[in-house]
Amino acid sequence: MPTIGQLPSLDAGDAADEIPISHGGVTQSISVGSLLSGVQPAIQAPTGTLLGRESLGPGGPETINVGVGLDLQASILTATGADHANFPSQLVLVPTDQAVLSSSGSPMLVELSLLRGLFAAGSNIAIDSAGTISAMVDTVSGGTNTATYNIAALPVATAISATDLVGISRNGTADAITYQNFLNGLTIDEAQQATATSDSDTTWVAQGGETMVCQTFSAIWSWFASKLPTYKCPVIEITTDTTLDETVHNARILVCSQPVTLTPIFSNMGSGFGCSVINLSNANVTLGAGIVSSSGEPILPVGLSCVMQGVTYSGGSVIYASISGGLTQSNQTAPGGVSGLAVTNVSSTQVSLSWLAPSSGGAVTDYTLQYQVSGGTSWIIASPAVIGTSHSVSNLQPSTTYVFAVCATNPAGSGPLSSPVTGATIASGVIPGQITRLSASAPTDTSLTLAWSPPSVGTIPISYAIQYRVTGTTTWITYASGILLTSTSVTGLSASTNYDFEVSASNALGASPQSAVVSQSTIANGAAVTAVTWNVAPTGSYTHGSGSIGVNAHITPASAPVQFGFSASLTVPPVTWTAAILVNTDLWAAYVNTPTTAGTWYAWVEGADGSFPTVCPASFTVI
Repeated sequence: MPTIGQLPSLDAGDAADEIPISHGGVTQSISVGSLLSGVQPAIQAPTGTLLGRESLGPGGPETINVGVGLDLQASILTATGADHANFPSQLVLVPTDQAVLSSSGSPMLVELSLLRGLFAAGSNIAIDSAGTISAMVDTVSGGTNTATYNIAALPVATAISATDLVGISRNGTADAITYQNFLNGLTIDEAQQATATSDSDTTWVAQGGETMVCQTFSAIWSWFASKLPTYKCPVIEITTDTTLDETVHNARILVCSQPVTLTPIFSNMGSGFGCSVINLSNANVTLGAGIVSSSGEPILPVGLSCVMQGVTYSGGSVIYASISGGLTQSNQTAPGGVSGLAVTNVSSTQVSLSWLAPSSGGAVTDYTLQYQVSGGTSWIIASPAVIGTSHSVSNLQPSTTYVFAVCATNPAGSGPLSSPVTGATIASGVIPGQITRLSASAPTDTSLTLAWSPPSVGTIPISYAIQYRVTGTTTWITYASGILLTSTSVTGLSASTNYDFEVSASNALGASPQSAVVSQSTIANGAAVTAVTWNVAPTGSYTHGSGSIGVNAHITPASAPVQFGFSASLTVPPVTWTAAILVNTDLWAAYVNTPTTAGTWYAWVEGADGSFPTVCPASFTVI
């Protein structure tokens, strides 16, 4: 009998195959299906669970392959669309093609021809049976389609503005352009160059309406020439020193109502400049450097006129003034020499001078002040027409010595130069700043004390000036100047009067602005305090510099004005006082600032006459 190893192998079997078995000691055959029947255990699974089984024999559910385009997750089968990748491509759509859509959640097929019904053509647009969208052509322009658009049916505009649009076709594309840009198709720089101007040249004009017509230059000149006989030169009144300018003064009549200086700048006037100048002021008009006058003098006397012209010739450029009339009168002589020329004030850039009028010669019209650097050889005219006997020369150099001289002039000529004087400017520096912390204290019936902090800037030495006024008035009174300290006593005041005070600082360069105003009242005239009974005295201990202490006292006589103060001495009265208020009958009260220094202090009473009762002080401690 062959062994099992000698039997031929079977590659595959099925349920009908038979195998030998021993059944009750007897060898018999049985099919594979019968043998395995009942071997597979029952599988219990929830309703809806998908089970799979591929192999025979014992075992549980196995994986189920749901195929391409589907996905199974936890008993949920969904489509992934992966199977679409193998679908053939449709290169051309026809109306009978179908597409899948969802209608109220149900999948359905729809022909593509039905999609065309979703669209409607707008104005001048057509959609044919094949779904082609096209523009409709206006029959007025020769088209074949009927259109609702017709230019003749549009409203007619009676006016047009620069921002209105005009339709154009550019490279076959319909565009729009503003009316303004439409007219600017040709700019002036694109026009061809014209030849020399002639009478037959024409230009655009509008006559009696908006319609443009052309006009020749000869006709325009004839019109212009007809207007010349009635042309009047503009008149300009000159009241301040003026620099002549072509755009303002050319072809004008200049009336000088003040003794001003006329200064030429040839580059602003040019060759051919012309104007008339009339001096109707009360003194000479000065012709500034650069004007050559027919008289040889740099002045236009009172009541005279001149014609001023600018010319450029082989000798250069010049402004020439032809003065009418004469400079002298038969009965007038030139002034004598001035005297007493003196320097009155100096700064780093300015020197002020004064002098006495000539005692001989003709009447003085004005003065010419000139100067030069000490040791120099040429004079500089500081001002050729000074009215009065004082003047300040500005724009000087700091720390420099200058020589000054003055002569008097009138229409007959100039007198001799005065004896020269020297003046030295000071070194440059800083004008003092405004003082701060101005305070008034210790008032009596006729005086009080002012104190202040010095300015934070200013070249030393610095002095101070005090002015005051009665509160409510507008006129300030100078009390003192040249004060070198930062405190002083103001005396000579009236009793029971409120005053305003302000202080300024000054040095050689100038004065600061006035300080902020501080006000203080003087006390009333009254009798001396003869007796004091403390009602509330500052007995006990107090922290230094912490607030104020209330003080009450009965005073005899009751009418005597009272001030309270604190002193560290039993015999030396306080430096500062605080005015008290009469509460009732003879009781006076005040709040006095606590002393800022620890130690034993005394409360004092001062009468209106400045007396101090010997039994007045009451001691207290400041810690």
